[in-house]
Amino acid sequence: MQTHSNRFLRFLSSFNGHQTLGNSRFFWACWLVVVALLVLLPFFGSRYQVITASNFLVSSILALSLSLIWGYCGILSLGQAAFYCIGGYAYGIVAMNLIGTHGNTNLAIVAGMLAPAIFSLLIGALMFYSRLKGVYVAILTLVTSLLLGLFMRQTADPSYVVGAAYLGGMNGLSPATASDPSLPSLILGFGSAVFEFDGRGRAFYWLVLGIGIAVYFGLRWIVNSSFGYVLVAVREDPERAETFGYDVRLVQLGVFCLSAAIAGLAGTLYTAWGTYIHPDGFSVAANILVVIWVAVGGRKDLTSVIVSTVVLNWISIELSTWGEVSMLVLGCILVAAMLAAPEGVFTGVGRAIGSLLSKRRPAPAASDSAPSQAYYRPKMERMR
Repeated sequence: MQTHSNRFLRFLSSFNGHQTLGNSRFFWACWLVVVALLVLLPFFGSRYQVITASNFLVSSILALSLSLIWGYCGILSLGQAAFYCIGGYAYGIVAMNLIGTHGNTNLAIVAGMLAPAIFSLLIGALMFYSRLKGVYVAILTLVTSLLLGLFMRQTADPSYVVGAAYLGGMNGLSPATASDPSLPSLILGFGSAVFEFDGRGRAFYWLVLGIGIAVYFGLRWIVNSSFGYVLVAVREDPERAETFGYDVRLVQLGVFCLSAAIAGLAGTLYTAWGTYIHPDGFSVAANILVVIWVAVGGRKDLTSVIVSTVVLNWISIELSTWGEVSMLVLGCILVAAMLAAPEGVFTGVGRAIGSLLSKRRPAPAASDSAPSQAYYRPKMERMR
């Protein structure tokens, strides 16, 4: 039993580090309990709760994409929802055109991630190689999102057709003709060995949960790796990082594209979840909402961002009967959170819990502390 525990801890060491909160055994034990409860949710929760939880998980993936670019690289993107929608539209268009011949949505999922990544490559190259930074990047990404939204709202004319897909303007993506296939849920597999993940079903929820966990672990590994330290160096002092030989613009462009691909994945899952996508996602409100999720949680910690996203989405649902007032309430929450805890509410709570546990925990012996020192020393030496 001890051997299995040590192996598990060695496995987790790749995802622990100074760039993330929650590196102790207590944290991972709590994490396993939460994941177990999430896995079991369809067995004791209602159908509505499962469907809502799927949407919460999709939103968490989108929030993680902004946390990566803003929290760890210091680039505030106000167009993250635009990448989300580009991914959703790309998935829908490819799926509706290929579902009849391929019988699956494998290529559509790839398109949903690749399209926003390519678009962000073009926009990012323009921004970063022009030495734009700070508020100018935020403004350009928001303006780009609004222009895309303006265009998509004016695609109600029947001529806006891509094969079997009709863009539909404010009515959203739909079949070009009555004989064309509708926007499908996720269908994975090859040939006759395919499985459909209905967005309203348990299987889809478990699939999104698995994808969300994979994205979370992948980002924890990235930000705690040597590349993660480079991201933080670029965030804190890009000029000094450049003097150490790092191509700051290439680093920014690379993480910008990765962030857009993750947002596109979230948009793909959302489109498959509701079998619907429309231009409202390009709006100011949609882009600012993602910023609120990340800022309230704490943009420099992935776990805090997930918790914040779930809590704020739950509050939004509870306030949905108030109409537009819900957005005003969320804005007030953001203002209060930024004044009370500039680094994030849930980040502050996590640090307080960690500090409390460290006071109760006895000082480790030299043999116990050696592995963690050995783990961080090579990274710091590489940074020098």
